[in-house]
Amino acid sequence: MKIGITNLKGGVGKSMISQNLAVCFAHMGYKVCIVDTDETRATEKWSALREDGLPGILVVGVLESENLSKTIQSLGKDYEIVIIDGTPNLSEMVTRIIMVSDVLLIPIRPGASDFRTMTEFYGRYKQAEAFREHIPAYFVLNEYNDALNIHKGIRDVLQAQYGDIPILETTIKNRVAYGETSAQGIGVYEYADDKAKVEMVSLTNEVLGVAEQVGLVKQ
Repeated sequence: MKIGITNLKGGVGKSMISQNLAVCFAHMGYKVCIVDTDETRATEKWSALREDGLPGILVVGVLESENLSKTIQSLGKDYEIVIIDGTPNLSEMVTRIIMVSDVLLIPIRPGASDFRTMTEFYGRYKQAEAFREHIPAYFVLNEYNDALNIHKGIRDVLQAQYGDIPILETTIKNRVAYGETSAQGIGVYEYADDKAKVEMVSLTNEVLGVAEQVGLVKQ
C-alpha cells in the first residue's frame, strides 16, 4: 500500500504525520518505509536519530519527480506500506505523488493561509483525476481545537468547497509532543504523552480502515 501525504502549504504536518504513521505501523508489525520528497530532508534527518532497539524505519530521499515511481515500485517489493512525505510546492512531484498513491492524505490546519493554497492543490488533484479515475483522498485536520468556533466550522467549509474529498474523523491537536518527538527521532507512540499516542493510533486505524474498504489490506 502506498500512502501519499501532501499539500502545497508548508508547516501543515506532512512530515510529522508521515513519521508518526510509520512508527505506529511498525509497532503493529507492518514492514513500512518512507519516501522523503522534501528538499529539507526533515524525515531523513529524523530517521537518522532513531536509536537501536526501536523498530527500524527506512527513509529514502527522492527529489527528482521522474525517479519517484521507480523508487516506490522497487520499495514495494520489500515493504508492505510505503509512505510518501510530500513536498510543499506546486511542482511535478505533487502530481506524481497524487498519481502513485493508493490513499492520499491531505493535512490541513484551520487557517486562512491553508485554505488559499488548497484551491491550487485541488486544481492539481482534479487534473490528475483526468488520467487516473478515482484517486482516494482524505483531509486530515491538524492543530485542531474543538473549543474554537472557527475550528469547529472547518468541516462545513471543506465539504462546501471540496465535497468530493472526505474528512477523516480523527483530528490532531496542537501538542508539544509532536515537535519534541520529531526532534528525537521517535513517534508519539514511543513517547510519554498518552493523549498524543491515542490520537495517532486512532488516525492509523482509520487509515487502515479506509485501506481495508478498498481491498488494500486486511486488518
